[in-house]
Amino acid sequence: MMTAYEYERALNWAAALGAPLLSQNGVQPPYTTASCRAANFDSAFILHALWNVTDAEGVYELAQRMWSGMHNPSFQEIRLALAGMTLDQRKKYVQSYREHERYEELYTVNLYMDRLPPAGIAAWDLGRLVFYLRCAGLEGYISEQEEAALLLHTAVRARYAYRSWTDYAVAYMAGRQFWAQDLSEEASEINYGILCSLLTGEQTPWRELEWDIDLPEPPELPE
Repeated sequence: MMTAYEYERALNWAAALGAPLLSQNGVQPPYTTASCRAANFDSAFILHALWNVTDAEGVYELAQRMWSGMHNPSFQEIRLALAGMTLDQRKKYVQSYREHERYEELYTVNLYMDRLPPAGIAAWDLGRLVFYLRCAGLEGYISEQEEAALLLHTAVRARYAYRSWTDYAVAYMAGRQFWAQDLSEEASEINYGILCSLLTGEQTPWRELEWDIDLPEPPELPE
């Protein structure tokens, strides 16, 4: 039986998956609802403008889409195609697409594919989802209990997909670059800096909460 303290740590761990976006929006750890509210970002606008989410039904649909993978299937398809080539063949193949619109995707997959576990860039969707769940909770689209349940379902997926916060951070970075199709040094440095501060900064959740934390069994979700 999990104690109240252990359950709270598990929820804090789940919330920490969204640390990159939460911190970018001025939220201070441990990323509770109260700290999100204190950051005073426009959660309703974010959900509506990006995902047209305005109610609980939209939140659950978004969660299902992100659990299934919005960008990871394309990443894994390219990864599989490149996996049958030697390193030299991969490099030449990617460079042959330099003037093609898919070059940035191919380049990113080739750059990260050997560093990532089978889960690929699932971290990108899972991390963003945690941020959007916090937004939905702030707007009252879902109850506190519903938010906790969705967070735990997301946490379990991340917990068993990666081996450490570092693994998760690399996958998140790869996912963001794959999504943005932006290979610029400036964009890379900004996101690298955020992730590095979470991995190495003092008193960050990624330093304080062990990756292999015990997570409770997530409650069943409505059909």
